[in-house]
Amino acid sequence: MDLNRYDVVVIGSGPGGFTAAVRAVQLGAKVAIIEKSLIGGTCLNCGCLPTKFLWHVLKLRQKIQKSYKYGFKVNLEPIVFSNILVEKDKNIANLRKGMRMILASYNVDVIEGVASFRDRNNLMVSNYERNSILEIFANKIIIASGTSPSAMKGFVFDDNRIINSTCALNLEKIPRNMLIVGGGVVGVEMATIFSGFGCRITLAENESCLLPNEDREVSEEIKKNLTKQGVDVLVSCFDALNDINKYEKVLIATGRIPNNNLKLERAGIKTIGKGFVETNEFCQTNVSNIYAVGDIAGKSLLAYTAQSEGAIAAKNAVKMNSISANNFVVPQVVFSMPQSSSVKVSNFLEYRDIIYGKFPFTASGRAFIENERCGFVKCAVDKASKKPLAFWIVGAYSDELINVASQIIKSDIYYMSRESIFHPSFSENLFNAYEDAFDRCVELVKK
Repeated sequence: MDLNRYDVVVIGSGPGGFTAAVRAVQLGAKVAIIEKSLIGGTCLNCGCLPTKFLWHVLKLRQKIQKSYKYGFKVNLEPIVFSNILVEKDKNIANLRKGMRMILASYNVDVIEGVASFRDRNNLMVSNYERNSILEIFANKIIIASGTSPSAMKGFVFDDNRIINSTCALNLEKIPRNMLIVGGGVVGVEMATIFSGFGCRITLAENESCLLPNEDREVSEEIKKNLTKQGVDVLVSCFDALNDINKYEKVLIATGRIPNNNLKLERAGIKTIGKGFVETNEFCQTNVSNIYAVGDIAGKSLLAYTAQSEGAIAAKNAVKMNSISANNFVVPQVVFSMPQSSSVKVSNFLEYRDIIYGKFPFTASGRAFIENERCGFVKCAVDKASKKPLAFWIVGAYSDELINVASQIIKSDIYYMSRESIFHPSFSENLFNAYEDAFDRCVELVKK
């Protein structure tokens, strides 16, 4: 067997692992990254990016359909979904190629195969296609192996009728009808996309509302919009799987499970909950030279928090625990139609005297002229200090607006001012919602 020695070895090339590998090289380390499938992990290949691509196509089609209001005469041909998939795959492949170029520019060794621990410093990489086993030694190891869709008890993914989100994103044609079990982010996004392309969708959630962890007003707005789009939304539903034979496809979107089949016990690594790797504030496991970031650590299953943790873990691995993770303000986005987003301080529930403001897109001049009048901005403010604590947005560009809202909250400002926000814009709706909390928004009729 070959023996290779590195300062840092990263397991997984998703957002967390990719960032960790590049940052470790920037800090002077010799680095290898191990990937069992495709560079980019779930986010690039079967998660964030392909989902947003299909959503973008749907949104583009919607804009073309609405263009008659501005004097355009357009006749749309029927959609050939297979052509859209070809373009999706081409875009993803180009992005993947770009990631490989970046890794190569930093001299990161990309090792293809399945990693497993031999002990706290040694890894075995099995490449079944080449029938080879490679042994790697690392001073520090960063686990970024991610998660996979979880099935439900009594149901097994067969990639035919019972499918997961990965399979759904690669369907060659739009099904006649589909049952989606799970009204979280993935379920709502899949319902939005496939209903938009002509599939009859039933979306079932066993909680009393969609997106149970979201603001109730936002979840009700999303439910209303999905219903308008022809989705049959069922909440407090516990028997959705009793009659699956009437559906061409059944998509189970009820969560994800950690990819922890790395023989962690050989290195003495502790896991918690459903098998997530336990970490401290430095992204460090109970084994001092081993770190874990992103989904596998189970703290926040988001690509961008994984990127943040990847950079932090890399610095701590190379520079001896010099920085701690801080997920105090983390935005969340759902690509419904229109999209929705939210952000709030992590200790939001500790505030006792909160006032709320709300500004509808129907009152926004910019939204009006762009014919994007659906939705609103809602703002929570600490009454005593006037500090903005949270924003919820349903409407066009909310996925971009939430970044502005995040920075407003994170900057710890105690006053939002009119002169610093361009007009006419969508982002000024954040300011108007903030002003409405104090009953002084000049863009709304007197209450």
